[in-house]
Amino acid sequence: MDIVIVGAGEVGQYLADILARESHRVSVVDPDPLKIGRLQETLDVQAVEGDGTRPQVLADAGAGGCDLFVAVTNDDHVNMIAALMGRNLGAGRVIVRLRDTSRLEGYHFFHKRAVGYDVLLSTDELATEEILSTVREHHALEVESFASGRVQLRRLRIRQKSELTADSLADLDLPGGLLVAAISRRDQFFVASGSDRLEIDDQVYVIGRAGDLDQFEALSGARRLGRRSVMIMGGGRVGSRIAEALGTMPGVSVRILERDPERARRIAGSFGSNVMVLVGDATDIDLLNEERISEVNTFIATSADDEDNIIACHLASTLGVGRTVAVLDKASYRKLFDSLHIDKAISPRLLCAKRILRFVRSAAVSSIAVIAEGRAEVLEIEASFGDGKGARKVKNLGLPKGVIIGAVVHGEEVVIPRGDSLVQDGDRLILFTLPKNLESLNQLLGSAGTFATRTIEVEPQGSASGASGGSGASEGSDGA
Repeated sequence: MDIVIVGAGEVGQYLADILARESHRVSVVDPDPLKIGRLQETLDVQAVEGDGTRPQVLADAGAGGCDLFVAVTNDDHVNMIAALMGRNLGAGRVIVRLRDTSRLEGYHFFHKRAVGYDVLLSTDELATEEILSTVREHHALEVESFASGRVQLRRLRIRQKSELTADSLADLDLPGGLLVAAISRRDQFFVASGSDRLEIDDQVYVIGRAGDLDQFEALSGARRLGRRSVMIMGGGRVGSRIAEALGTMPGVSVRILERDPERARRIAGSFGSNVMVLVGDATDIDLLNEERISEVNTFIATSADDEDNIIACHLASTLGVGRTVAVLDKASYRKLFDSLHIDKAISPRLLCAKRILRFVRSAAVSSIAVIAEGRAEVLEIEASFGDGKGARKVKNLGLPKGVIIGAVVHGEEVVIPRGDSLVQDGDRLILFTLPKNLESLNQLLGSAGTFATRTIEVEPQGSASGASGGSGASEGSDGA
């Protein structure tokens, strides 16, 4: 696929890196010579120095015949103009990223028709959706949905000794409708096997049906929540969006700590009785104690200052908050969150990049989740056998080492498979994979998602319940 990316910021670089490694032909346009030079040194892409709103620059980058045109600079105006130019030059599909969509209110269709973009992504809205999903799931630090919501992947932290730390995964009595896919332990990230044991402070990635995942959370010692308290640092666009949505949820009380008195007064009147706006600095320990921070279930830092968000979340965690979430503009800061006991760090820019990746994958892939700071991906594909067979056993699919089938969706039925489980033509597969396997998967599946005919016998992993990799859904020792 020929792809033109306007903007070599964090979103553009992230996209260019992943897409170039997947053998797409990528051109990146940016006026900053330092960014262009860095791209030329580190990535196999065409880097074009120039203004992304100029037709000649875009034409030099190949916009006229590209399959996908993506405008992801940090300037909303530039992105809209670049998208307009890309469409008129002849780009196949056009995606534009905006931070603030308020100017489009009441005129969304007009802008889409006038500019000619196919997809509009708002970083503010993506961040809000991600945070709301986290709060709704109560205990999960991260949630990704597949197969129209019938299958979920959740990231959970093991906070205390429980049944889950008592034995190896293969010997635990776990619900049958889930699979422990991977474990993040300090600086390590690895695909889970039946012989692994969970430890306190591990972050575990679990795939399965929602009800069975709820049971897993209960086994981890997560207590049921009644009325919940949420404190939000910052009353800007993201903070206000979150407060407005949470304020309508039953059983949730919300407090906003806003440093700017004028902004606090301005937004206070726009919320219902479940939202209280206070003037104050969330990095002030005395204020946090005065506001009984230890009784807060979730603390969300959404200010425009990444460092303040990190400090506030760390203080809140130290003072006893149940869960902390930080919105970080600099994606590189996300690497610090685990060591500072921040439960979840959200980069709106990376959320935007991940969403764009969904549009780039082949037609066989309907959704993708990039998780664990890019250390793993989850794909949803439709099984298609090119040899005329209508079904094949999981262990005979020839999947690369380190790839796990987390679930098989057959019609309305969700199955957590074992090695002998059958995959039928047309079934949807939820694949958990390390990035190093993507090229092998592409070769195996082809452009149409058709499985190759080679057969590899795989020894099943874990217990009969399939909860700890018992699907036998991958090859080799890593999650086999």
